[in-house]
Order: sequence, then structure tokens, then C-alpha cells
Amino acid sequence: MYKRLLLNDLKKNRLSAMATCIFMAVNATLLGLSILLFASLSGAIDSLMRVAITPDFLQMHTGEIDEEELRVFLQNRSDVRNWQICKFLNLSNSMLRIGDKTFDTNMQDNGLCYQSEEFDYLVDMDNNIIDPGEGEVYVPVCYRDEYEVKVGDVLSIGSEELTVAGFLRDSQMNSAMASSKRFLISRADYERLRPMGSEEYLIEYKLLAGNDINAFATAYKDANLPDNGPTITYPFIRMMNALSDGLMILIILLVSVVVLFISMLCIRCMLLTQLEKDKTEIGMLKAIGVSRRGIHTLYMRKYMILSVFGCIFGSILAVVISDPLSAQMKALYGDAGGMGKIGILMIIGEFFVQVIILLYVRLTLSKTEKASAVLVMNGQGSFGKKKNLWIPIGIITAFSVFMIMIPLNIKSTLCAPDFVTYMGIGKSQIRIDIRQTGGGDNPEEQLQRKIGTDARVSDFVLMQTKSYKTVMPDGGSYNLLIENGDHGKFPVSYSKGTFPSKADEIALSVLNAEEMKVDVGDTIKVFTDKNGKADSEISCKVCGIYSDVTNGGKTAKACMESDNDNLPVMWSIIYVTLKDGQPLKDWTEECRSAFANSGEGIKVTLISEYLDGVYGQTIENIKRTSAVVMIFACLVLFVVILLMLRLLIWRERGSNSFKKALGFTSGEIRKEYLKKAAAVLVIGIVLGIIAGAFPGEGMAGAVLGMMGAKGFRFIMDPVYVGAVVPMLIVITVLAAAFTALLEIKNIRANECLGAGQGR
Repeated sequence: MYKRLLLNDLKKNRLSAMATCIFMAVNATLLGLSILLFASLSGAIDSLMRVAITPDFLQMHTGEIDEEELRVFLQNRSDVRNWQICKFLNLSNSMLRIGDKTFDTNMQDNGLCYQSEEFDYLVDMDNNIIDPGEGEVYVPVCYRDEYEVKVGDVLSIGSEELTVAGFLRDSQMNSAMASSKRFLISRADYERLRPMGSEEYLIEYKLLAGNDINAFATAYKDANLPDNGPTITYPFIRMMNALSDGLMILIILLVSVVVLFISMLCIRCMLLTQLEKDKTEIGMLKAIGVSRRGIHTLYMRKYMILSVFGCIFGSILAVVISDPLSAQMKALYGDAGGMGKIGILMIIGEFFVQVIILLYVRLTLSKTEKASAVLVMNGQGSFGKKKNLWIPIGIITAFSVFMIMIPLNIKSTLCAPDFVTYMGIGKSQIRIDIRQTGGGDNPEEQLQRKIGTDARVSDFVLMQTKSYKTVMPDGGSYNLLIENGDHGKFPVSYSKGTFPSKADEIALSVLNAEEMKVDVGDTIKVFTDKNGKADSEISCKVCGIYSDVTNGGKTAKACMESDNDNLPVMWSIIYVTLKDGQPLKDWTEECRSAFANSGEGIKVTLISEYLDGVYGQTIENIKRTSAVVMIFACLVLFVVILLMLRLLIWRERGSNSFKKALGFTSGEIRKEYLKKAAAVLVIGIVLGIIAGAFPGEGMAGAVLGMMGAKGFRFIMDPVYVGAVVPMLIVITVLAAAFTALLEIKNIRANECLGAGQGR
């Protein structure tokens, strides 16, 4: 009997069954996709870092180096398994060319290296350690598509040429958020090309398992070893690798939670609609002695079958959708391996979601217990209090807008020029990076003279970064990368306090302030001598805390006189704004040309190009995610509005029949529904936009805060917010409404004479 009743129910209510299956499939797809992408990304990164043997501690250093000093440091340490010094030949981007494509606008610090001897290996696309031959070069895989590089192409470095033999994965520098990229060549070619660039050192350590990386880093700093450059640790490398694609996955996970809420609400409404239709049959079943549990079992079996089909379809769809979304991820990190385990994990996650939905169905079915068998047999009575369905329609519309707005707002924020102020960079139009400095007529002086006498320039400022030893209030030592200059000209975004304006003031990045355990108003000691002599001590008051995602998010800003210290300049940056109406690209190209052959490692870049260079990969991932989210949101909204309106029509069938008996036409009744739908639609869109702007901003800010971008604010695109998203929602809702309202023509005028129909 159960089987026959179940088959008849599925045949009779095809639309409801299909919609329920769609909701279950959408939930399975989104959660399965999140798990699949996250597990694949995490596994691929771990696999690459394991094969490449990524260092636990890395100190970049520019300048002279004493290897014996480093060996002495290790004599009393039992936590180091291995160590090495790798060389990195930093090249001017203006020297690099592949075919007809130059690297002039590339924001990365590109350079040459040869294969490491002990660890930190560069691997090919099969994750095998590369051994390049003479005259060959392996190009970072992230440049393969960007510069349309093919095996056999020629990489030109000034007058020298190397043949592209393949592509490499770099466990340290794969991410676009990593500021450097390594091209792999043979050791003989490296020695030959060494005069063409400036050499840097990567001092790398591999620790024994279970040892504290932070404790080792502190010991290294306290020993006054070479540290003229950023310090990077294994956890930070892993985080940087995961952030770009991880942001996309977090968005999908957030959307899956919202869709689960919508699905539960909609499945409840569909079930109540079904119960309203089946009142007579339920009454008959009760009358012939079918137990409450038997009636529950009949409905639960149907939803379990739909859940199985939805889960299977959702799993297949998740696998299909994951291919384009994970294409860049696979190129950068390779396959995760263990796909069987990932598949099992995905199925467990989907099963968990289906269990939540089925439990909610079971809770809703408990309403059948309250109805009288006699009343429902005559089409009367009700399964619970009838609620105003226009409210859930408005809520679901708002949630759909919210789903669409989150990835769009993140994308528009990352693309906006103002976002640089959350990156620790002042809001300017042009950025000039100078990697090399020297005495006398150095590049900074040349550029300042050129810019200062240029009538097209509105304002500019020079910033110089040095590594200072500091002592915190608790007495602990800490090395800070401090950027000196006039920070009032192009201020960054401060989550607390303001920029330094006096020589005894200092501002810290969020991550530095947290690690140093200091806040605005605290005082730290800064030494302008490498050895921390007492006469070089300056007491600096922390005047501000700002967002920063550059150099590992650990920087500081001050305006100390550079003439008062003997520390070497690590790098310099000049920020420039032009007067209104001046062509930015022409000025930038002119400045690039003037220093193209200087050999000084000068990069001239528009801020918009800088943002694209750092976040281009992330933005592309979010664009793909936005497209997927839009499709799912519109699909869910269409089905929801269709079902909700059909439920309303069923509930009001008697009153609509009475209206027809009074002479109202089907078209006039439809207009009444459309007017109410329009009002609810407007409210839902407004609430969705507000939710996307404020709670959504907090969610996105929590993610970007992991990178050091605290105090995050959405920079919304008015075209999308005011036109594109509302128009998309309106079209979807109207399409669903017109489809649902076709049911009104099937209502007959004489139905109101029936026994309590629709009451």
C-alpha cells in the first residue's frame, strides 16, 4: 500500500517533487563544492610543500653575508635539521621579455635562481624536481597564461636569451600575493648572468619536527644575524598560498549556509501545501486506522527518495562545477591526491545537510497530529496556524540579494583604487619602486629632481624602508621593517589612532601590533644602530595602528631622520599624483623609458596595475564564483516564488472563486497578486542590499583581517547595486510570478459553493 500511495503521490505532484529535489540538489552541490574545493586546495598545497620541502624559517637579506657567523649560531642549537643559503638574482622588469610581451608593468620582483641543494626545491608540472640544462629556463606557472608562454619560446634578459624548457611550481612564491617570482636556470647560466642584476640571499632553515618556529625566529633576531629583508615562516607561506582560492571557497560556503536556510523554509511551505491538498486523503487514512507513524512514514519515504536523488545529482554537479573553479588552483599546486578520501568527505558533508533537512521535514509533519480525521475528510480543518506567506517571500528575496551582493561587493572593493589604503599603501595614482640605493647621485635623488621639476606633478613623497631593532614594553626584542617618510601626504587607513607626524612617533601594522602586544599610547624603543647601542636609542610612542597586507602584513611607519642612523636602505618607494587632466599612462611610460636602461631596478606602476598584479588572480576567482552564485540564487528564487505563490493561490482558492462569481476576471485577480508581489519585492531588495553592505561587510572583513586588512569597508559599485542586481531579481521574480499565476485561470466560479474549500 505504501509503495502504491508513494508512486501516486509523486505522479500527482510532479512540480512539488521536482522543486524539493532541486532544493536538495542545490544544497548538496554548494556544500559538496565547498568541501571538494577546500580539501583539494589544502591537499594540493600540503603535497607541493612536502615535495618541495618548504623551509620552516626564511630570512631574506640584501647586502653582505658572513656564512661563518651563521654556522656559529647553529653550534648550540639542537632544533635545526638542515639549513642553506640560496641566491636570488633580482632583475629589472624592463629587461625581461617573452616574445613581444614585456614585463614593464609587472608588479612582482622577478629574478633568477638555480636549483637548491638540500630543500626548497622548484618542481615541474608533475611535481618532480627540475634539473635545467644550460641555455634553458623554467618559467613560473602563474605567467603561463598571463604572458601566453609556450615551451620553446625565448626569454630575453637584456641582450641574453634563454629557451623556455617548461614551467615550475614554487611552494614559496606561487601565490600572486607573494611579491617575488623565481625563474629557474642552470648554475652555469646563473654565474654568467650575475652581472645583470642585484643579488639577494635567502637564508633558509628546516627545523626538526615539533620545534617552535616562533622561538627559533626570536633566537635568530636576538643573535643579530643578517636580516636586511622580510622574515617568512612556514605557516605564513601556507596561508598566503591558500588565501587567493580560499576566499572564493569561503564565499561558496557562506552561500551554502544561506541556501540551506532558504531550502528549509521552502520545503516546509511545499510540505504544508501538500498537506493542504491531501487533507481528505489523510483523513481517510486516519479513519481506516493508519497510525500517526504510518502517515509520517509515507511522507518521509518520499522525501528520503527525493533526498537521495538530490544528493546524487548535487554530487555530480559539484564535481562538474569544480573543474573550471579549480583550474588555476590545480595549475599552481597540482592535484591533491587521495581523491577517494576527499570524495568520501564530500558525501559525508552532503549527507549531514540532507539529515538536517529531513529532520525539519519530520518536525513539520508533526502538525498532522493536531488535525481531526472527521474535519480533514471533509476538506476542512488545518495543519497548524496559517501564516502570512508574503513575509517569507520577502525574506527569501532579501537572502537571494544578499547571496549575490557578497561576492560582487568583495570584487568591486578589491578593484577599487581606495582599497590600497587597506594594503598599507597611501592613496596615490603612481607607485615607483626602487630596489637599489647607493651613495652620491643615487636613483632616489635623480627621481626626486625629475619629479620635483615636472609641472604635471601635483604631489609626491619618498618612503624609505629599513630594518630596525626594537625593544617592547615587556623588554623583549623585535625587528621592525620601518618605512620612513611624510605619511601625512598619502595616509593609509588606520583602525586606531593616526599617522606619525613627529620623530618620536611610530605607527604599527595590525599584525605587528598583535604580535608585539602593544596598542596606541604604548612606547617602544627603536635603535638606529644595528647592534642596539644605547646612544642610538629613540623612545617612540605608538600613535596609530593600520591595515597592511604587504611584506607579510608586518610593517611600521615613522618619520625619523634617516641621517641619524647608519642602517642600510632596503628599498624605497615614491608615490606620485598628477594634476587633473594629465594622462597617467603617458607620464608612466615616459618615466619607465627614462630609467629603462639604468640597471637600478626601478619599477614605475599605476596603482590600478599594482592592484591587478597583487589581486588579479583572486579577483578572477571571485568573478567565477559570482557567476555561479548568481545562477544558483536566481534558480532558488525562481522556484521559491513559484511555490510560494502557488501555495497562496491554494489557500485563497475559495476567495478567488468567489471573486470570479462576482465577475472579476483572472487578469484582474492576477494584478492584485502582482501588486502585493511588487511591494514585497522592493522591500526584499532593499533589505538584501543593506544586509550585503553591513553584515556582509563584517563577514568579508573577518576573512581579509587574516591578511592584516583590519577596519575593512566595502567599496560598492553603484551600477551593480542600483541597477544590475535589482533588475536581475525583478526579472526572476516576475518570471516566477507569471508562471505561478497561470493557475488562477483554472479556478472556477462555482468552487466557492463547495464545502469549505480553501478555508
